[in-house]
Amino acid sequence: MALLVAVGCSTPPSADRPATQPVTGTITLNGAPVEGATVTFQPIDASGKAAVGLTDSAGKYALTTFESNDGALSGSYKITVIKTEAPAPSSGDATGEYVPPEALGPEARPAAPKNLFPEKYATTQSSELTATVKDGANTIDLPLEE
Repeated sequence: MALLVAVGCSTPPSADRPATQPVTGTITLNGAPVEGATVTFQPIDASGKAAVGLTDSAGKYALTTFESNDGALSGSYKITVIKTEAPAPSSGDATGEYVPPEALGPEARPAAPKNLFPEKYATTQSSELTATVKDGANTIDLPLEE
Protein backbone atom coordinates (compact mmCIF):
# COMPACT_ATOMS: atom_id res chain seq x y z
CA MET A 1 0.00 0.00 0.00
CA ALA A 2 2.80 2.46 0.88
CA LEU A 3 4.41 1.73 -2.48
CA LEU A 4 1.18 2.61 -4.31
CA VAL A 5 0.90 5.90 -2.40
CA ALA A 6 4.53 6.77 -3.17
CA VAL A 7 4.07 5.99 -6.87
CA GLY A 8 0.87 8.05 -7.00
CA CYS A 9 2.62 11.04 -5.44
CA SER A 10 5.51 10.95 -7.88
CA THR A 11 3.39 12.11 -10.83
CA PRO A 12 3.98 15.83 -11.27
CA PRO A 13 0.78 17.90 -10.88
CA SER A 14 1.42 19.57 -14.23
CA ALA A 15 1.37 16.31 -16.21
CA ASP A 16 -2.32 16.75 -17.11
CA ARG A 17 -2.04 20.46 -18.02
CA PRO A 18 -1.86 21.62 -21.62
CA ALA A 19 1.61 22.73 -22.67
CA THR A 20 2.36 26.43 -22.32
CA GLN A 21 4.67 28.43 -24.55
CA PRO A 22 7.17 31.08 -23.45
CA VAL A 23 5.95 34.59 -24.31
CA THR A 24 8.10 37.67 -23.81
CA GLY A 25 8.16 41.14 -25.29
CA THR A 26 8.65 44.84 -24.74
CA ILE A 27 5.96 47.46 -24.17
CA THR A 28 6.65 51.01 -25.27
CA LEU A 29 4.39 54.06 -25.25
CA ASN A 30 5.23 56.70 -27.84
CA GLY A 31 8.61 54.98 -28.29
CA ALA A 32 9.61 54.95 -24.59
CA PRO A 33 9.74 51.74 -22.53
CA VAL A 34 7.03 51.49 -19.87
CA GLU A 35 7.96 50.26 -16.40
CA GLY A 36 5.34 48.78 -14.08
CA ALA A 37 2.64 48.09 -16.67
CA THR A 38 0.47 44.99 -16.41
CA VAL A 39 -0.16 43.20 -19.70
CA THR A 40 -2.96 40.63 -19.86
CA PHE A 41 -3.52 38.16 -22.68
CA GLN A 42 -7.22 37.17 -22.52
CA PRO A 43 -8.05 34.15 -24.70
CA ILE A 44 -10.54 34.77 -27.49
CA ASP A 45 -11.58 31.11 -27.20
CA ALA A 46 -13.54 30.70 -23.97
CA SER A 47 -11.80 27.41 -23.23
CA GLY A 48 -8.38 29.11 -22.92
CA LYS A 49 -6.64 30.56 -19.90
CA ALA A 50 -5.51 34.16 -19.36
CA ALA A 51 -1.82 34.98 -18.94
CA VAL A 52 -0.33 38.06 -17.27
CA GLY A 53 3.02 39.85 -17.17
CA LEU A 54 4.53 42.91 -15.49
CA THR A 55 7.06 45.13 -17.26
CA ASP A 56 10.48 45.88 -15.81
CA SER A 57 12.42 49.15 -16.13
CA ALA A 58 13.24 48.34 -19.78
CA GLY A 59 9.56 47.67 -20.61
CA LYS A 60 10.19 43.91 -20.88
CA TYR A 61 7.62 41.35 -19.73
CA ALA A 62 7.24 37.57 -19.55
CA LEU A 63 3.79 35.98 -19.40
CA THR A 64 2.60 33.50 -16.80
CA THR A 65 -0.65 31.76 -15.98
CA PHE A 66 0.58 31.73 -12.35
CA GLU A 67 1.63 28.11 -12.59
CA SER A 68 5.42 28.43 -12.14
CA ASN A 69 6.13 31.26 -14.62
CA ASP A 70 4.98 29.03 -17.39
CA GLY A 71 4.11 31.32 -20.32
CA ALA A 72 0.77 31.08 -22.13
CA LEU A 73 -1.25 28.43 -23.92
CA SER A 74 -1.14 28.40 -27.71
CA GLY A 75 -4.04 30.33 -29.22
CA SER A 76 -5.47 33.75 -30.09
CA TYR A 77 -5.70 36.53 -27.52
CA LYS A 78 -7.08 40.02 -26.92
CA ILE A 79 -4.50 42.10 -25.05
CA THR A 80 -4.97 44.76 -22.40
CA VAL A 81 -2.31 46.98 -20.86
CA ILE A 82 -2.72 49.10 -17.73
CA LYS A 83 -0.43 50.94 -15.37
CA THR A 84 -1.97 52.10 -12.13
CA GLU A 85 -0.98 54.45 -9.40
CA ALA A 86 -2.53 53.64 -6.05
CA PRO A 87 -3.30 56.65 -3.88
CA ALA A 88 -1.47 56.87 -0.58
CA PRO A 89 -3.48 55.09 2.12
CA SER A 90 -5.10 57.25 4.74
CA SER A 91 -3.80 56.28 8.16
CA GLY A 92 -5.01 59.11 10.32
CA ASP A 93 -7.36 61.97 10.86
CA ALA A 94 -6.56 65.69 10.80
CA THR A 95 -4.84 65.38 14.18
CA GLY A 96 -2.52 62.66 12.90
CA GLU A 97 -4.06 59.96 15.10
CA TYR A 98 -4.67 56.54 13.55
CA VAL A 99 -8.21 55.89 12.39
CA PRO A 100 -9.17 52.44 11.03
CA PRO A 101 -10.21 52.60 7.35
CA GLU A 102 -13.71 51.30 8.15
CA ALA A 103 -14.26 54.27 10.49
CA LEU A 104 -13.49 56.84 7.78
CA GLY A 105 -16.36 58.49 5.97
CA PRO A 106 -16.73 58.02 2.19
CA GLU A 107 -15.10 61.40 1.50
CA ALA A 108 -11.99 60.42 3.51
CA ARG A 109 -11.54 56.95 2.02
CA PRO A 110 -8.77 56.53 -0.53
CA ALA A 111 -9.79 56.75 -4.15
CA ALA A 112 -9.60 53.78 -6.49
CA PRO A 113 -6.24 53.27 -8.21
CA LYS A 114 -5.81 55.59 -11.18
CA ASN A 115 -4.92 54.14 -14.59
CA LEU A 116 -1.95 56.08 -15.97
CA PHE A 117 -2.18 54.46 -19.40
CA PRO A 118 -4.47 55.44 -22.30
CA GLU A 119 -7.94 54.04 -21.54
CA LYS A 120 -8.22 52.47 -25.01
CA TYR A 121 -5.82 49.72 -23.86
CA ALA A 122 -7.56 49.06 -20.51
CA THR A 123 -10.34 46.61 -21.49
CA THR A 124 -10.83 43.85 -24.03
CA GLN A 125 -13.81 45.82 -25.38
CA SER A 126 -11.78 48.95 -26.14
CA SER A 127 -8.35 47.47 -26.90
CA GLU A 128 -7.65 46.57 -30.49
CA LEU A 129 -4.50 44.68 -29.50
CA THR A 130 -4.45 41.01 -30.48
CA ALA A 131 -1.82 38.30 -30.77
CA THR A 132 -1.48 34.62 -31.54
CA VAL A 133 0.74 32.47 -29.31
CA LYS A 134 2.30 29.65 -31.31
CA ASP A 135 4.17 26.53 -30.25
CA GLY A 136 7.73 27.43 -29.27
CA ALA A 137 9.20 30.72 -28.06
CA ASN A 138 7.13 33.83 -28.82
CA THR A 139 8.31 37.44 -28.83
CA ILE A 140 5.36 39.83 -28.90
CA ASP A 141 6.40 43.48 -28.71
CA LEU A 142 3.69 46.07 -28.13
CA PRO A 143 4.68 49.51 -29.52
CA LEU A 144 1.75 51.60 -28.26
CA GLU A 145 0.72 55.15 -29.06
CA GLU A 146 -1.46 57.61 -27.15
